[in-house]
Amino acid sequence: MSKVINISLILCTFMVVIGCELSNRKAPVSVSWQVSVPDINKSNNNEHRFVIKNISNTPLSRNWSLFYSQFPMKSCKQQSNMVKVENVKGTFHRISPKENYKLLNPGDSIILIISGRGEMPGYSMKPEGVYWVDESHSSTPLPVELVTRSLPFIYSKNEKAIQVYKDNKRIESAMKHANGIEVIPAVKHVSYSQSYLKLKNVIHIVAHPDFHTEVDIMKDKLASLYAIVEDSLSEVQLTLDYLQQKENAVNEEYYELNVTNDKIHISAITPHGIFNGIQTFLSLLKGQEAPYSIKSVFIKDYPDFSYRGHMQDVARNFIGITDLKKLIDILSSYKLNVFRFHFSDDEGWRLQIPGLEELTEIASRRGHTYDESECLYPAYNGNFDYQSETSGNGFYSRDEFIDLLRYAADRHVSIIPEIESPGHARAAIVAMKARYERYLETDPIKAHEYLLNDIHDASHYVSAQGYSDNVMNVAMPSTYRFMKKVIQELQLMYEEAGVPLKSIHIGGDEVAEGAWQGSPICKDFMLEYSMTDVQELSDYFIMRIVDFLKEQKIPFSGWQEVVLGHDEISERYLTDNAFGISCWRTSANNHSDELIYKFANKGYPVILSNATNFYLDLAYDAHPDEPGHNWNGYADESKSFALLPYCIYRSIRTHLLANQKQEEKTSLTAEGRKNIKGVESALWSETIRNYKGVEYYLFPKIMGLAERGWHSSPIWEPMTGIDEQLAFEKDLAFYYKRISQKEIPYWDKMNINYRLPFPGLYIDKDGFLFANTPILGGEIHYTTDGKEPTKNSKIWNKPVKCRTNEVKAKLFVGNKKSVTVSMNSQFN
Repeated sequence: MSKVINISLILCTFMVVIGCELSNRKAPVSVSWQVSVPDINKSNNNEHRFVIKNISNTPLSRNWSLFYSQFPMKSCKQQSNMVKVENVKGTFHRISPKENYKLLNPGDSIILIISGRGEMPGYSMKPEGVYWVDESHSSTPLPVELVTRSLPFIYSKNEKAIQVYKDNKRIESAMKHANGIEVIPAVKHVSYSQSYLKLKNVIHIVAHPDFHTEVDIMKDKLASLYAIVEDSLSEVQLTLDYLQQKENAVNEEYYELNVTNDKIHISAITPHGIFNGIQTFLSLLKGQEAPYSIKSVFIKDYPDFSYRGHMQDVARNFIGITDLKKLIDILSSYKLNVFRFHFSDDEGWRLQIPGLEELTEIASRRGHTYDESECLYPAYNGNFDYQSETSGNGFYSRDEFIDLLRYAADRHVSIIPEIESPGHARAAIVAMKARYERYLETDPIKAHEYLLNDIHDASHYVSAQGYSDNVMNVAMPSTYRFMKKVIQELQLMYEEAGVPLKSIHIGGDEVAEGAWQGSPICKDFMLEYSMTDVQELSDYFIMRIVDFLKEQKIPFSGWQEVVLGHDEISERYLTDNAFGISCWRTSANNHSDELIYKFANKGYPVILSNATNFYLDLAYDAHPDEPGHNWNGYADESKSFALLPYCIYRSIRTHLLANQKQEEKTSLTAEGRKNIKGVESALWSETIRNYKGVEYYLFPKIMGLAERGWHSSPIWEPMTGIDEQLAFEKDLAFYYKRISQKEIPYWDKMNINYRLPFPGLYIDKDGFLFANTPILGGEIHYTTDGKEPTKNSKIWNKPVKCRTNEVKAKLFVGNKKSVTVSMNSQFN
């Protein structure tokens, strides 16, 4: 085959290079990858071009494979005479020779073009974990070092930079009027005095013995973050005691905080209230250095919602126990009180279950395999070594989880475990299938005991994540034995931890159409129970699991699909036994946003998990260097802040402006309003590769959730038109002011990997460059020579004459920096 000449593509993006050594061995090929988009204004078609080159000294026979992971495109078409690509499972792909493959001589190349429709490849959409396998010798896979180049903007650079500038300008204008106690979430009622409390490095603490746990945590924070230690001789006294006027307490989390010139007094009717008061006191110290100064103030404060949660997906990609504790500690400092533990999914099972060892022996690790007898297929990061310390591998031991339960409980955070079922269960299904194979010859009863799939199932379906084998068979008794076993083991862990198990989330979402239709066991079961539709199988499963949980006195939680399509009798039963229904589909296009109020009006306890506002793994912005998904748009800290629990149809804003057009949609009744129980963010981990990635997505995005969980009805909720816009912008400006002056210094002290927004840019008709940011105290550095801005580049602090074709700029705060924004001045 002739050598390949360099080809110019419309948009040059990535290059992947294979050639690294492993035990003095080199892969015999290099692989480059580029993507082009014919016309981003007319379609979202993508063309991916792989170039595979023989860089060895010998011809390559046909017995080889290249494996890689990449989020799949839809409606793919392949072009190559020599090789083909096949989807193995989910995001895992294999390139291998076709029947008419010819020897690939040294220096020669193969071109493989894959075209289809899907998300425009951004930072998170590139191929990962490419590795080479010589199939003829069963050789050890050879790893890949991934080299990337900058991606093209998928929107007009100028248009985006200018829009950001305009949005920032409105926030900047509103910032002048943004005043209040600078804590997140904002406090309810405040009255000031003229004096100030001065606090150096010692404090005298007097506390009721019931609050010893809260005091110990507070002492640790004072010492580690602010170098303040306890000393009975200190002139400043901090008292923590029960509230005398108990009738003042609006709810169990109510607290009062009184700061005078020499005293701090926190009172509440519960330890949780005391903990909340402590967090507010600690927040008053943020952004300061010793000696600390606090204006005398009296605060009465409480949350509107009793459920203020965050769901962390540790199944797709793993987070170590130390990092998980750090995350819970940080979230509790913002008074979040629920941590949903999403420990199982298609790509991993992360919790040790005694008696079901295969769940962690096999389903907690991913690597190179052909039969998944030792591990699951690679996914996402594509790593082929199931023994390596990567985000694809790992689990929490029983003892670690018990310790985590106690750790969270000390911080007044309830952990709600989620057993994904009956869909999103591939990891468990594969593990139990391996158990079946292990014991089939020696102990057939044990082999079938917890089997989750019908081995003769011929059903054809594809899940939202590209799986055709991820749904438990709900007609098999072994499926219910499995669920009961996991639930009972969870109960024992909570009992040993001495922590109440408030609910178990049973998943229930995204069961693909077509599941069970080809299962002989399901067909027989449906005949036996006079079922005419496979939906009845799903209903049967839900009711069976809820029945068992009820026997154990455990309320159930689930995704919104769990409560769809039931008759009135079933609905009454489900509403009586539900703890929380996580509502995530909030699209105005298909009216799924109405389901939230329909559920609440029927009596279901609703937890707002709106994907548009609270799915934090959505990229902050369409900028190609921002990690994250874009299947449901983009979500930054202003999107989470903008959610209106009782005006859900106005929770999606465009360029910070409220959408005033509302169709006739389901209204929330007075009774339904009582059933909105709280808010919960979700961080799915498909695009996360380490704990720093978790923090990048959460901070500052999750600040909006903390704010809305505490204040369900902001001042701008009942307003309309320009009054609403101005009130929203003033509130948003105060929000950014608190993030800038209080939270960023706190995150720096806590070594949190927060994200900075890129600056807005504008060049006026006279050629003057303007730049701005909603973050106070940052520096905007810019270049006009095409180079990337650094801290050594010019600082923008006033309009400057711009005599160049391109301007690039970044925001810098301390050691943090934003992605680069650029614009072409010649088009302005």
